Amino acid sequence: MELEKSDVITEDLVSFLEGTELGTNGARYTHIGLRKRIFEADQPKSFSLKRNGHMVANVTFCVRDFALYVRYFAFHPRFQSDSRPERKRNSRSLLELSIEDVFKNLGAQKDVPFYAYIDADNSRSQQMSTRFGFSPYTGIISRTFSRLYPRKMNGVSLSSDWTEIAGLVKNDYSHYDMYFDTHIQKGPFVVLRNRLGDIEAYAKFNVVEWKIHSLPGRYGNLWVKALPFIPILRKLIKPKAHLFLCPDIVSQDIDAMKLERFFSAALALYKANSIIWFLDPNDPVYQKVKDRISWGILDRIIGTKKVNVVMRNANSSYSVERPFFVSAFDLI
Repeated sequence: MELEKSDVITEDLVSFLEGTELGTNGARYTHIGLRKRIFEADQPKSFSLKRNGHMVANVTFCVRDFALYVRYFAFHPRFQSDSRPERKRNSRSLLELSIEDVFKNLGAQKDVPFYAYIDADNSRSQQMSTRFGFSPYTGIISRTFSRLYPRKMNGVSLSSDWTEIAGLVKNDYSHYDMYFDTHIQKGPFVVLRNRLGDIEAYAKFNVVEWKIHSLPGRYGNLWVKALPFIPILRKLIKPKAHLFLCPDIVSQDIDAMKLERFFSAALALYKANSIIWFLDPNDPVYQKVKDRISWGILDRIIGTKKVNVVMRNANSSYSVERPFFVSAFDLI
């Protein structure tokens, strides 16, 4: 078993991850835009385990001033464990020992926490994180906003000028736990301007595209095949190329009615039909609007999903006074 280190994203890693299916609870999908997005990872530090020249596992970190984020943690299907604790393999134990050495060596070089996101339904990944010394830190959620026919809104447009919103974003988010602005500075931004041209609301969205292989549940494969024939759902969910938006930041000073219209206008700009919003449930803007906006059909079907934030070497405890900053870029 050979450990290969790299401070750049290699073609071998891209090919390995492109062939990796993600998902939990029967849902399976692959990222169509992974090849473009992976090269945008901030300060990547990648460790790949190879056997006979073939990659069998990879862990890639984003090195940040305040923490090391586990951006990718993937195994070849042959080396993936299942959720049953009694099932053990010597070869997998060797993988774990090698990866544990990576965590120890990096921890010795940079005395900051490691953190990762894990779907609350993914028991296999939960068990794996525990074996590598991660423990629960807090939890975030996802809500789905959808519109069959998104409506435009006067004053809403795209902007690429970070300086226009930098002060507003700092005021809204700089006190958040794990806040950083590496990715949100890149734009473009969706802004709402009043008649004087002043910005009244803003957001930064990531455009995401999945190929959906299976939906959650026992008959997930059949649902994917049936979707093109279901009048309403076939417009909202397109298995071969499902396009949606994920916000990194949303203006805090916005009421529920305006946010609903603003989200719909953003969908119209990007020619999409749904938004998946990952955020701390204690986020002030979410607390203000969660029961006052119409989320749409997909929210009634999917509901609120939970994602666990796990951490190794945590140097503080979670506080509701400092909501966790969720970079959607890290989750897609």
